[in-house]
Amino acid sequence: MNDVKLAVLGGEGTGKSESIYNKHLCLEGKQLNLEIYDPCSQPQKAKFSLTSELHWADGFVIVYDISDRSSFAFAKALIYRIREPQTSHCKRVVESAVLLVGNKQDLCHVREVGWKEGQKLALDNRCQFCELSAAEQSLEVEMMFIRIIKDVLTNFKLKEKRRSSGSRSMAKLINNVFGKRRKSV
Repeated sequence: MNDVKLAVLGGEGTGKSESIYNKHLCLEGKQLNLEIYDPCSQPQKAKFSLTSELHWADGFVIVYDISDRSSFAFAKALIYRIREPQTSHCKRVVESAVLLVGNKQDLCHVREVGWKEGQKLALDNRCQFCELSAAEQSLEVEMMFIRIIKDVLTNFKLKEKRRSSGSRSMAKLINNVFGKRRKSV
């Protein structure tokens, strides 16, 4: 069974609340243990102390309110923080899966952030993108989570491929540098 850990991040007022969710599900014939952490309502977390989330999560859902430009700026800063090059010696083998979500689509009459702006931010930072109304579109919310989970599972496969090919490459490198053992004369 695969464990998939997602962090749902965004500023206050984006339609999120602090919670930890656990769910067992079957996706494409695979049993998954899904853990979702939503730290939104903790004021100290809003100051980019994402260190624990960055190391804990396999994927990120970044949420902004389409009727609040400041929440979009906060989402942009979160994405930059997630995508910034790792400064520690512990680099990720594969880039994290990130989904940018414009929430409150039902408030499009007071929209401050255009769909194209959200899409451009996502494209520029190698993220998936969608807009929805979490209050009115439960099916779309479910599909959004399935998209990010599939991205995470794809990343798991890539990590395994790179690990196994990396160890073979290292063995080849050692053989090329030192050659095969020769009998002493």
